[in-house]
Amino acid sequence: MSKMDLSDEKTQHHHEEQHSDMEHQQHLDDVHDTQDDTFSQRSYHGRFGFYHRHSSALNHLLTFVICTGLFIPAAIMRKDGNILVLSLLYAVVVWWLALQHIPDGMASKPISVLWYGGAKLVNKMPKLAVRLIGYGIPPIALILTAALRSDDVHGTRVQRLISCLGLVVLLLITIGFSKNRKAISWQIVWTGIFMQYLLGLLIIRWTVGYDIFQFIAQQAENFLSYAAEGREFIFGPNSVDVGTETYGFAQSFAISVLPAIILFAAVIQCLYYYNIVQSVVASMASLVIHIIDISGVECVAACAAPFVGMSEASMLVGPFVSEMTDAELHQVLTSGFATISGSVFLGLMTFGADATALLTCCMMSVPCAIVISKIRYPEEEVPLTKGTAVAPAYKDRESNAIHAVSNGAIFGIKLCIVIIAVLLAVISLLGLANGFLGWIFQFYGVEISIEKIASWVLYPLAWLIGIPNTDLMPAAEAMGIKFILNEFAAFDRFTKIQDTLNPRSALLTTYAMASFANIGSIGTQISLFLTLAPDRADAIARLSFSACMCGAVSTLISACIAGIVS
Repeated sequence: MSKMDLSDEKTQHHHEEQHSDMEHQQHLDDVHDTQDDTFSQRSYHGRFGFYHRHSSALNHLLTFVICTGLFIPAAIMRKDGNILVLSLLYAVVVWWLALQHIPDGMASKPISVLWYGGAKLVNKMPKLAVRLIGYGIPPIALILTAALRSDDVHGTRVQRLISCLGLVVLLLITIGFSKNRKAISWQIVWTGIFMQYLLGLLIIRWTVGYDIFQFIAQQAENFLSYAAEGREFIFGPNSVDVGTETYGFAQSFAISVLPAIILFAAVIQCLYYYNIVQSVVASMASLVIHIIDISGVECVAACAAPFVGMSEASMLVGPFVSEMTDAELHQVLTSGFATISGSVFLGLMTFGADATALLTCCMMSVPCAIVISKIRYPEEEVPLTKGTAVAPAYKDRESNAIHAVSNGAIFGIKLCIVIIAVLLAVISLLGLANGFLGWIFQFYGVEISIEKIASWVLYPLAWLIGIPNTDLMPAAEAMGIKFILNEFAAFDRFTKIQDTLNPRSALLTTYAMASFANIGSIGTQISLFLTLAPDRADAIARLSFSACMCGAVSTLISACIAGIVS
C-alpha cells in the first residue's frame, strides 16, 4: 500500500472519529435538555401537575358547576328577573361546554344527515313541483299574513297590504337596475325573503322572541348607565344648579353619547381578545352558508355587520378582499351599509330611539342585504370561498385583557373624533345649504329647505312601506335627513316628534332609518377598503355608491316586512 493511501485512510478515520464524537455530544446535549425540561416542568407544576395536564377540562367543569349553582336558585326563587332569558343563556353555556368535549361530528353529523337527506328527497321531486312550492310559499305567506289579520293599533289590513305592495315595488326597481338579470339566482332571492319573513315573525310576533330582544334592549339601556359612571368621574355631575335654574350637561351629544361609544369599543376589543366575537360570527356564518348559496366571505361579513359595524366587519374578511369577485365585494359593502354598529346603536338610544326596533331591524336586514345585492350585482364568477366556512381574521393580538381594553378605548376615542368631525361638517353644511336656498327663494316668497325637498322625494317611499297617511310628511323628512346626512342627525330630529306620531309610523320610520346608508358613509368605506386592498381601488370606487343604495333599499324592505307582520 502506498504512502498516499495510508495518509487518506488515516484522514478518513480521523473524520469518522470526529463525527462520532459530535453525535455523542449532541446526544448528551439532547438528554441534558430533556432532563432540564422535565425538571422545569416538575419544578413549575409541582403538586399541581394533574391540574396543568387537565386544566381545560377542569376549568370547563368548574364553569358548569358555577353556572348551575347560580341558575337553580334563580329558577326556584323567580323574583324580578327574566327567567326565560336566563334559561336560554344557561342552555347556551351548557351546550358550548358540551361541544368542547364531545367527539367531532357527534353533534353536527345527525343534523347534516337530516339536512342532506331532506335535500335528496326534494331533488327526487319533479322540478316543476319544487319551483311551485319554493317560489310560491313566500309570497302566499306574506299576503295571507297581511290580509287575514284584523285591524289593531299596529295597523289595518289596507296598510299591511300596502306594505306588501311596497315590497314588490322595491324588488322590481332593484331588478330593473340589475347588472345582469339573466344571472340572478331566484333561489337566493326567495330564500332570503322568506328568511326575513320568518325572522320578523319570530322577533315581532312571537312572544318569546320579542321578550328576548326586549331584554337585550333593556341591558343596552343599563349599559348606558354604566358609561354614565365614568362620564360623571371625568366631567362631574350630570347637572348643576345655578340659582333657581338647573343646567343639564348630560343632555349634550358629546357628554351623553361619546362615553358610551368608548365603553362599547373597549368591551368589544376585550371580546375579540377572548375570541368570543370571532366564534359567534363563525357559528352564524356556518349556519347561513348552508341556507343561502353564497361564499364564506360574504357570510362572515353579513353576520358580523349587525354586531361590530361595517368597518370592523370588513376588517374581519380583510385578507380575502384582494381575491374577491366584484359580486362578493358588492355584497360585503352592502351588508355594511344595511345595518348599524353596536356603538351607533347605543348612541341612537341616547336620543330616545326604540332600542327593540333598532335591534330587530339590524337582524332582519342581514338576509335582505344578501338578496338585494345579489339582484343588483349577481355572481357571474366562481368565488374562492364558495361553499366554505371562513374563519374571521383578527390580526391584532394583545398581550392580555387590560391591553385589549386599552386598545379598545383608544379606538373608541378615534371613533368619537370621526363622529364629531362628520356631524360638525354635515350639520353645518346643511345649515349653509338651507341658508342659501332660503336667500334664493325669498325673492319668490317661498320657504324651502333641504329637509322639505327630501320629504317630497321620499314621500312615495314612506307611503309604500305602509306608514299611515297622517304621518307621511314628518316620516319622509326624517328618512330624507338620514339618507342625505347621517343617522345621528336624523334621529335627533325624529325622536323629538315620535311621540306625536302613530305607533306604526314610529316603528316603520325607525326601521327605515336603521342603517349606515348615507353619503358620508361611502367615503368611510372607500377609505377603509383602499387600506385593505389598494389593488382593488377601481372596483371599490365603482361599487360603493351602488352598495350604499342597496343598503338603503334593504332597510326599506325590512320596514315593509315589519309593516306586514306587526
